[in-house]
Amino acid sequence: EVQLPTQKQSKRIRIEGEVVRPGEYIMAENSTVSDAMRLVGGLTASAYLYATEFSRESVRLTQQQNYDRALRDMETEFAKASNAQRPTTADDVAAQQARLGSSNRVIERLRALRPSGRVVLSVPSNAKDLPDLSLEDGDRIYIPSLPTTVGVFGSVFNAGSYLFSQRRAIGDYLQLAGGPTRGADAKSVFVVRPNGSVVSELQRNSGFFDRNSLSNLPAEPGDTIFVPEDMDRTTFIQGAKDWAQILSQFGLGVAAFRSITR
Repeated sequence: EVQLPTQKQSKRIRIEGEVVRPGEYIMAENSTVSDAMRLVGGLTASAYLYATEFSRESVRLTQQQNYDRALRDMETEFAKASNAQRPTTADDVAAQQARLGSSNRVIERLRALRPSGRVVLSVPSNAKDLPDLSLEDGDRIYIPSLPTTVGVFGSVFNAGSYLFSQRRAIGDYLQLAGGPTRGADAKSVFVVRPNGSVVSELQRNSGFFDRNSLSNLPAEPGDTIFVPEDMDRTTFIQGAKDWAQILSQFGLGVAAFRSITR
C-alpha cells in the first residue's frame, strides 16, 4: 500500500473513550470521522464531544519541526543577550549567572516536552456531532465523559479542582482559589478550554470595556485556568507576548506547561 497515493491507502486509526466499541480499526480509503463513529457503534450517554481529543501524526510531526526550530532560535537569543551584557560588579556577575541558569533550566524543560499533534475542533460546547473530517493513517480520537470540575493552577493561593456550576464565571473560580498571589502575572491569565483552544486575558481585554475581561467569561466544565508567575523578563516564558502562544502553537497540554514553570 505504501506505493499508493495517500487517498488510496487504508487508514489505521484508534478510537477511545465514550464510544460503544472502542479500539483500533482499519478504515477504507476516503473514510471520514462519521464513518468511524458508525463503525464503533456511536457514543455512550456520558460522551462530551466538546472535549474530544483529535490527534494526527502529520500534525504532530509539523509541530515538532516548528518546536525544535523555536528552541534553536531561543538559545541563539539567550546567547546574544548574555554576550551583550557587560557586568561591572560582583553583584552584576552573580545576577547575570542567575539569569543564565534560569534560562538554561527553562530550555531543558522545554526540550523534554513533545507536541501532541492535537487538532482543535471548532465545535460548540453542546455539540452532538464531530466535524466530518477525512481520516489519515495514525489518527486518534478520544472522547471523554462530561467533567464535573474546573481546574485552577499556577500562582494562586489554593490551586486545585472545583466543582462546576453553570452560575460561575472564570473570575468566580479564581476567587475560590484565593485569587492571584503577590508574584502572579494577573494580566496574562489564560484558560485552556476542553476542546484544546486557549482564551487569554491579553486576547480579551482591550483596556476599554471591563465586560470583556476574562474574569467575566462563563466557565465550561473541564476548563483549566492558569495564572502565570511574573517571572524574570530575561526568560523565554515572560518574553512571550502571550503565555497562551506556547500551548496553541505547539499543542502542549496544561500539564506540560505546568512543568515548564514549576
